[in-house]
Amino acid sequence: MQKNAAPIAGAGVFQRPLHLPSVLVPLAVAVFIAGTIGGMLPEAMAQKIPQGQTSPPGPALSPAEAIKKMTVPEGFTVEVVASEPQLINPVAMTFDEQGRIWVTESVEYPRSSPGEGKDRIKVLEDTDSDGAVDKVTVFATGLNIPSGIAVGHGGVWVANAPDLLLLKDTDGDLKADQREVIVSGFGRTDTHELPNSLTWGPDGWLYGLNGVFNHSHVRHQGKEFKFTCALFRVHPLTREFQLFCEGTSNPWGVAFDTEGSAFVSACVIDHLWHLTESGYYHRQGGPYPPFTWKIDSIVKHKHQKAAYCGIHYYDSDAYPEEYRQRLYMGNIHGNCLNVDSLERRGSTYFGKGHPDFLSANDAWFMPVAQKTGPDGCLYVLDWYDRYHCYQDARRDPEGIDRGQGRLYRIRYQNTPRAAKFNLGNETDEQLLERLASGNGLIRDLAQRILSERLMSREGEQRSFLTPRLETLARSGGSRRQSLAALWVLVAGGELREPFALEMLQHADPTFRAWTIRGLGNAGKAAPAVGKQLQACLEDDSRDVLLQLAIAAPKLEALETVGTLVKVAARCGDDTLIPHVVWQNLVPRLKAEQAAFLKAVKQHDLKQSPGLAQIMPRATELMISK
Repeated sequence: MQKNAAPIAGAGVFQRPLHLPSVLVPLAVAVFIAGTIGGMLPEAMAQKIPQGQTSPPGPALSPAEAIKKMTVPEGFTVEVVASEPQLINPVAMTFDEQGRIWVTESVEYPRSSPGEGKDRIKVLEDTDSDGAVDKVTVFATGLNIPSGIAVGHGGVWVANAPDLLLLKDTDGDLKADQREVIVSGFGRTDTHELPNSLTWGPDGWLYGLNGVFNHSHVRHQGKEFKFTCALFRVHPLTREFQLFCEGTSNPWGVAFDTEGSAFVSACVIDHLWHLTESGYYHRQGGPYPPFTWKIDSIVKHKHQKAAYCGIHYYDSDAYPEEYRQRLYMGNIHGNCLNVDSLERRGSTYFGKGHPDFLSANDAWFMPVAQKTGPDGCLYVLDWYDRYHCYQDARRDPEGIDRGQGRLYRIRYQNTPRAAKFNLGNETDEQLLERLASGNGLIRDLAQRILSERLMSREGEQRSFLTPRLETLARSGGSRRQSLAALWVLVAGGELREPFALEMLQHADPTFRAWTIRGLGNAGKAAPAVGKQLQACLEDDSRDVLLQLAIAAPKLEALETVGTLVKVAARCGDDTLIPHVVWQNLVPRLKAEQAAFLKAVKQHDLKQSPGLAQIMPRATELMISK
């Protein structure tokens, strides 16, 4: 198969678009459209103006032409990694332990009916390490808008509503020959809000998102879940399904930062959200459960247009420092990549906007996913279509482009091409060293493989890996490596008593907080560990207090209501913790009023603003019928 065009440099530093006063926007748009139409040919004037755009999109550009129009910061170039016919209508992507690119394609979109379809999963490879894909293998067919993909734990996990599937290749020919339904019941009413963005979390669970107008009804392992907009997770071994939190709009993209915190991008409403377990967030529409105290976004600014798709936390050494530890978000109406940085504010964050990282200057550009690649560069998956929204897709389904799709790499100067590797063949010791890599993808892959090994091993094999991880967590070569080692132990449910006691007294509050979270996930704690958990209630770290509030209903060692009240009393002016405390109090407050009131009497509300905020809500709930 012929390769793509050679790299073409991006032109200049992108400047943030001019923001006109709101009273001038309609006038400016009208003048722009009038001027544009005045120069059009009759056939162009007949073109529809898609939702979210101000003029007809014009003809599609070739990949080489598209790159020439893109602007990126000085020193960066945009390269074509793959394009049509290698991939068509790409929706989701991921990298595996060999650096291969797995992409889902959909020609069925916007079909809402379930059943077998014509959609596929492809594996893209660059066999000669020149930066361009030269080998394409169709891994699976018969899918129907596969909207999320993750590789690991023995197969390929695919969101293919109404199902979450696990596809396996049992004979090594890179073709799926086994299909297992892991979870079923996801809605398909709105095919812009399907279950999406399957991503391995630091705790070893598989996370995914669902949108606000897609009503899902999951019955799984004897439990029933009815939900719309939510961040859900599935355990790869036990297959347990959980709603991690609920709210936002139609989120598409989940990212984890260096502390292991989760962030999503969402459309229509505010674009950036810090999501924490058991929280309930502001939602675009639909009713809230009774007594919900919603959590707001972490931004006050807006980018060009509220149409976000994909989010990625970039933390690799292939880019200069000023581009690291930032969130990169696709904006499909803005045809660009937006950028936010994060500031800590107690147990949560505040997002700050920065100039766009890439502007396509092409209405067809639709960035649906962004990932760090094997070379440390940012890769951008482009659906590439004249239509961006369901209004156009439903009005003119035949007008949807079903012949194009691109994958780009944004490269800084002469960043070296990635050498061939296969982390799956590496020893435990080699993978432990990889946890210190300067490449975020390599760190994540090594962590995931080590977690798989720890989960699956027994006896002597397990007893070798656990002490090595504990040693690294105590005193790794870097904080990054030590924290990753702790995450592997959390994922494997391997927080042994002496180690857990040590971590609960670690000098770094992130280690203390993650140990509490790991114990909560496991649902058990030895008596000595339980006593130390109670001592953590005197901790000054807001992160530690947040995790105590989340873990309290899960651990017998923590008396739930008393713990929640004390956390609220000690959290000061934290803007997140009182909400999480409240959401965990709601299901038990009526039955445990006496315990609640007794715990409250031990605190001065004038000195406890978090608890003071909760009291009017608690009173209303307790007197309700």
